[in-house]
Amino acid sequence: MYGNTDMCPQINTIMAQLVASDGYQKFLRDQGPLMAKLSGIMDVHGSSWKEGWDGHFDVLNARQCHGFKLPCKHVDGVQNSTQCVSAADVTQVSHNANYEWAYKYRDSPQAQNLTRLYIGSFVGTLRDQMQDRINGHTGSLKLALYSAHDTTVWPLLGVLDAGDRQSLWPPYASNLIFELWKQQNGSRVVRVIFNGEVLSLRNAWCDMNACPVEKFFKHIDAFIPSDIANECAK
Repeated sequence: MYGNTDMCPQINTIMAQLVASDGYQKFLRDQGPLMAKLSGIMDVHGSSWKEGWDGHFDVLNARQCHGFKLPCKHVDGVQNSTQCVSAADVTQVSHNANYEWAYKYRDSPQAQNLTRLYIGSFVGTLRDQMQDRINGHTGSLKLALYSAHDTTVWPLLGVLDAGDRQSLWPPYASNLIFELWKQQNGSRVVRVIFNGEVLSLRNAWCDMNACPVEKFFKHIDAFIPSDIANECAK
């Protein structure tokens, strides 16, 4: 489950507007020397390596997590140990990747429209499943289990406006749990748990330990497309 740009070309349009924005271009300029250094060492090229940090992050984070040596530049097939990625470089890449994803899916002026098309249909599925349970529909699910990518979890965190501490790149084996509870007075609340902790929010629009379902639905409704095919084709 992730944004399908072949089926929804409008995602690419919004992403291009976002990348071209003054704020994002300043970010790229400020970190340009590091990006050039790493691209030269790893011999990677193309727009995807120049307009974002996820590729660099995936390569370097995997090596660091598994205890592998960080890459050095090869010249004529021979490794040059004087031109290597440093631990400080990896730390900065991690910071840059976290900033990039927060900007794209939570903080930028284009974030809501991008997230709406990227993950909004799935958010609508979650809402419908909860509503079916509330309505007591026969056969409504007690448990739904989905397997997804970090690039699925991140936009979901953006939809919920997760706080900065929990808006870092989702670590390996991350899990995001949505629970629907019925209280003694008959009211319904939603509890959201991310990697074993109740989700903290940036602007505290609700308490994710027990958010009234009406308030929860009102928030996520803004991210659910009413006509995904039409919105994607614009």
